[in-house]
Amino acid sequence: MKEKTDSEQSPEKVFRRIQGVFADLGLLGSMISIEYEGSWYRVSCDETSFMVYRVNEHKLLRHHVPGWPVCLVNSDMIYEEPDSPHLGQDHCACGVELQRWIEIINEHCINNLSESLQE
Repeated sequence: MKEKTDSEQSPEKVFRRIQGVFADLGLLGSMISIEYEGSWYRVSCDETSFMVYRVNEHKLLRHHVPGWPVCLVNSDMIYEEPDSPHLGQDHCACGVELQRWIEIINEHCINNLSESLQE
């Protein structure tokens, strides 16, 4: 039997799973900053939502925008920037899907733990 992908599951089930990941990492209710492929993102998960927010480092391109959400999950909806129309035309689009964000967050936490143990 094939396992359902995140986009095939209810938003509430996906959100509860993400909350569990953040709780296991000790990050529920916290915000972390992650650098991924040369761009900075703020990531948070609490009792209302999970969000990945891209920080605008290119003030000349979008000088009036401090950043924008690239992934948002709550009990009612799943928004992933890769599902948005016209992304091929937007050089600021990250193109990362929800499952990959969870992997990136796990990798970030493991790397930070490893670095702190070496100190």
